Amino acid sequence: MGTMRIPSRTKYRKRVGSFSAMNAAKDESVLDFSTAAECYNFDFSSGALRDGYGVVGHKYVPTEATRYWVYRYYSEKHERYVEQYIFQVKLGQLLISSVDSDKIIYLSGFAYGDITAMNYRLNSKDVFLFSCAGEHLYVWDGDSLVEYKDAPVISSMALHYERLFVTSDEEPTKVFFSDDLDPTNWSVSSGGAGFIELLDERGDLTKVVSFGGYLYIFREHGISRVTAYADQSDFSVTNLYVSAGRIFPESIVMCGAVIMFLASDGLYVFDGYECRKTLKNLDGLFGSKCSCGEYYNGKYYLSCEMNFRDGETVGCENGEHASNGLLVYDLSTGAYSISRGLDISFLKAVSYRGLDYLVARDSDGCGVIDRCGSRLSGALPKLWRSPFTDLGTPDKIKAVREVYFDANVPCTFTVTGDKKKKSAFVKSGARRIRTNVNSRKLSVAISSGEVGCDVKPPTIIYSSY
Repeated sequence: MGTMRIPSRTKYRKRVGSFSAMNAAKDESVLDFSTAAECYNFDFSSGALRDGYGVVGHKYVPTEATRYWVYRYYSEKHERYVEQYIFQVKLGQLLISSVDSDKIIYLSGFAYGDITAMNYRLNSKDVFLFSCAGEHLYVWDGDSLVEYKDAPVISSMALHYERLFVTSDEEPTKVFFSDDLDPTNWSVSSGGAGFIELLDERGDLTKVVSFGGYLYIFREHGISRVTAYADQSDFSVTNLYVSAGRIFPESIVMCGAVIMFLASDGLYVFDGYECRKTLKNLDGLFGSKCSCGEYYNGKYYLSCEMNFRDGETVGCENGEHASNGLLVYDLSTGAYSISRGLDISFLKAVSYRGLDYLVARDSDGCGVIDRCGSRLSGALPKLWRSPFTDLGTPDKIKAVREVYFDANVPCTFTVTGDKKKKSAFVKSGARRIRTNVNSRKLSVAISSGEVGCDVKPPTIIYSSY
């Protein structure tokens, strides 16, 4: 009697390789298997999956703060330079840390809107300048608070060649400038304060930035450059750039030798002369709202609305939120990380008592940015998902038999085919997972709710027929 021989099928190994950047602009079918179709709260800059950026508490940052600055000035009483942190709370009041102790006192009992502020040296004295919507200019010198009611209602401010240049929501076609060497003098004259009015298709003036010896005026749909030295009679304006989309003023940040900003059609780098688009692979991710941006330790941080496509609710998405994503972009390497579930409305890089940190106001509370994979209320869910791919053989069915997987924390590994989806909860350590999913196209995903992650790229064993 003869023996029936069952032909064995060749087994193939497909290693994910280094986990690589997310691509939200292209169709999944054309993406490489190692490219993330979706990734959040994992950082993949090392090739492995590790904790992404989140918000943690800090001993010098009050949890109830909505905005935060550090004020450094020379104290005659103490005969030395001292540092204080100033912060705003939800009701609008400003509070300040005491010089003599760690006690918190009210700088002002008035309720302000969201404050714009900066440090300045006025009449040989270090002062703290601030303003907000509906208010004029205030100056705090460490002892007293003075209001200057002849100043414009300020929406943004920049110090440029010892003049304070500001925009105002009340007169959005004008950029105002103070007297030379005196940001508290706004009396218009040929040799003192004044304004420049810009009326063209670029739209309203939204933000001013002093950069590379010029003053740049960002507008709704473009950028203008002002040459403004000491004598205002020599001021001149050049229109540089017209944007196809709307520029979000909250995103505009000077980052070393360039300025970064987000427009409704994507992320841009501006060198003072030309704009170029960057991270084009994320064009489909950015939404229509932006909360804030900041530059810290060589990286650009951007909090904005992001369009994730999995239908899940993560972190702040369980309630009302203005932003739900944080982009961290390294300008020197081009590497980036995306965090989801953070509703960050304020970012500020500060140095206080010898410590450098990036303050962030999340809807959970105020803290600092860290690569922690969590927010103040706890760990953030993390996901990396490959694109749906046919592995280069569209006419054949792939039979995924097993996966070799190595992670230092518990994870869930999921294989999704055309008609079948199989998930396996994997404890920490090197593991072999049996899947038995047959499909022409497939996708794999790794998710975890833990912190302290270090997940190695998996290897998939499959045969095709």
